[in-house]
Amino acid sequence: MTNWLQDLAFGFRLAFTGHRPWGRLVVTSLGIALGVVVLLGAASVPNIHSARIERENMRDPVAAADAPGVGVLVANTPAVQFGDRFIQGLQLQDLRPDAPVAPGLTRNPAPGEAVVSPALQKLLQSPEGELLRPRLPAEITGVIGQDGLVGMKELFYYAGTDSLSPRSHQVNGVSERFGESTTVEAELDGHLQLVLALGVAVLLVPIVVYVAATARLAEAARQRRLAAMRLVGATGTQVRRMAAGESMAGAVLGVALGWVLFELVKPAVDGISMGEYSLFSSYVRPVWWLAALVTIGLPALAALVTIGALRRGIAEPLQVTRRATARPRKLLWRVVPVVTGMAGLVFIGLDGISGQPALQLFIASVVLVLAGVPLVLPWCVERFAGRLGGGGSTAWQLAVRRLQLTSGTAARAVSAIAVVVTGVIALQTLLATVIASEPSRAPGPEASAGGRMTIMGGLPEDPAAVPTAVRELQALPGVLDARVNDSSIQASDGEYSSWTVRVVDCAQIRELAPVPDCADGDVFAAVPDQRVDHLAGATLHLIDSYYGATSRPTRDQLATWSVPSTVRPVGILPDGGRELLVTPAAAGGLADLARQVSIDAELAPSVAPDVVERVRNIAAAHLIEPTTSNAMGSPRAVPELEREAAMTAVQVVLLTGALAVFALIGCSVFVSAAEQIQERRRPMAVLGAVGVPRRTMAWSLLLQNAVPMLVATALAAVTGLLLGVLVVLVSSKGPVVVDVPGMLGLFAFAAASVLVVTVLTLPAATRAAAPEGLRTE
Repeated sequence: MTNWLQDLAFGFRLAFTGHRPWGRLVVTSLGIALGVVVLLGAASVPNIHSARIERENMRDPVAAADAPGVGVLVANTPAVQFGDRFIQGLQLQDLRPDAPVAPGLTRNPAPGEAVVSPALQKLLQSPEGELLRPRLPAEITGVIGQDGLVGMKELFYYAGTDSLSPRSHQVNGVSERFGESTTVEAELDGHLQLVLALGVAVLLVPIVVYVAATARLAEAARQRRLAAMRLVGATGTQVRRMAAGESMAGAVLGVALGWVLFELVKPAVDGISMGEYSLFSSYVRPVWWLAALVTIGLPALAALVTIGALRRGIAEPLQVTRRATARPRKLLWRVVPVVTGMAGLVFIGLDGISGQPALQLFIASVVLVLAGVPLVLPWCVERFAGRLGGGGSTAWQLAVRRLQLTSGTAARAVSAIAVVVTGVIALQTLLATVIASEPSRAPGPEASAGGRMTIMGGLPEDPAAVPTAVRELQALPGVLDARVNDSSIQASDGEYSSWTVRVVDCAQIRELAPVPDCADGDVFAAVPDQRVDHLAGATLHLIDSYYGATSRPTRDQLATWSVPSTVRPVGILPDGGRELLVTPAAAGGLADLARQVSIDAELAPSVAPDVVERVRNIAAAHLIEPTTSNAMGSPRAVPELEREAAMTAVQVVLLTGALAVFALIGCSVFVSAAEQIQERRRPMAVLGAVGVPRRTMAWSLLLQNAVPMLVATALAAVTGLLLGVLVVLVSSKGPVVVDVPGMLGLFAFAAASVLVVTVLTLPAATRAAAPEGLRTE
């Protein structure tokens, strides 16, 4: 053990004291440092998720409203839609002077007061926020502290009130303090979990491959130094230990630099948001055992890769001798990880993914497929280069011969890029399929221009509220017409599962169904079998009604309504449901019980964008919990929009991260190309001395970089498409959709990296090809 430590320490010291070590050391350390930043960010995801859930639970009490010692009533308020954003809020009502204070506040707001988040305050103070202010329930008196928010960009408020009823099912009570509720972890959408798991694998596996390749930078120069050590009596085992220590030096320095960069980058998280999703930098804390694995594992990986690379070679005095003659690479063992991973995905697809074990098997299968790509790539490059003919231009012959001699080095330089392309193609295929399988989404406010906008809400106590709202809408510039559509409520009669009861006049009934005659007082039933006798005088139980926040009954206290004795059948309505069409005279007290109204507003063809917000303001002023939609779609719920925002955030972050990793690995390709030029100074100087034009050598360099990249992208395209198809099979999202523009963009990025690397290495190649290079040798 002592000899091991001594040899490692000597190699560690050699990394800082060798011949011109700093350039190689800086490149190695910087590459590993950037990889450490990505890995630590991934290791923080579990803590980020837990921190968000904890913050949400801190302000979401669930104690019974009539529990002894209750100090404050808390009720969720309907989300306020403003453009494509939603503002959430909580109503607070103190029941005693020492009532518990909500998170982020020094005192609960009094009735008529509201305390808002910093992001909401900024929005309200902007010119855009003038249209939002009328929909908030009270006067703004303060700003919520960080302890009461889930994210820096969250739009949230607390509002004080004195109108909550302890018997309302909307109200949750807090006995002692906020944050005592049982932690309920919000489960991510199943397809979002797959996208996130695939994306994390796409980001992390290339980083590990990149670190392994970085550990072998300047391998030829290292072997020359180790051969000199053999001259003074070092054994082959000692030489490998010293090489491992030298690699560990760059890895240790890179890990330390990565931690520093990680801490410097963390504050930038506070300014990042994706739709409704934002974080605090304090959430970004790596899980301790994952952080330890990154900190200890990367230097160990660098040492193991170096030892493995030297096992086939013996550093002899002033030269390097291979243990055996070069033999063609075997394919069988190289495809085992890929085949095993794909078999695992097929198994999951047949059995269905459910629960953590299946998700863990999914991640392991994807990692096996991605990790198998660098193993198969050297065989592909060797076979492809071996089949290239010797004819053609001088540049082509030079490039082909060099690839045939050093196919392993060429494949290693682009192996991480092949992994990135494979993963991103699979990720693009999954995202394109998921997006294509989603139902058509409701257009935003701008899409409502020139169409019909529908407002649905509960009826207030004031009978003049709806006519007033209609008049104000008709007077609004940009609104051509506004009229009450109908009042409706869901009901059950005990025989059939449900009915929709609509209070409409005869003109509206004629638009809905072909009736021979209609008079105020009639009742029509739309049923497939035309049987309506059982409905005459039946008692309907009204469900899912609008009663208002202060008087809504529980489900065991549902209101009832008796159907009139005469009911006439009509044909099936366009929506195909069971409906009762009740004229106002026959409705009796039904309209008061239903307390729901629908108003249609016709918008002008070219309407200003703020008209939709003004329509919502009028609805909020006169109706209870209004929602708006347009003729092209229905209103979306907050969870659905949050899911879409999360999917968009994951898509943007993962693809951006993949391209960033792509660019990072492109730097290693440049370093590898520069190292090869350094190793070939003498042959290139000989070529220059015998008259080979430098332009020919420049083309040769381009081809040497382009051919391995071409093989890598071809292998990545095939493997990525197969992986994407299998992942879609796991997700059960229907027909596979291939993102062809995205794939072409990746290929263009790869081609650009070849050109950039070639241009950057041309000066070094020109100097190496000068005849003076022979004298320097």
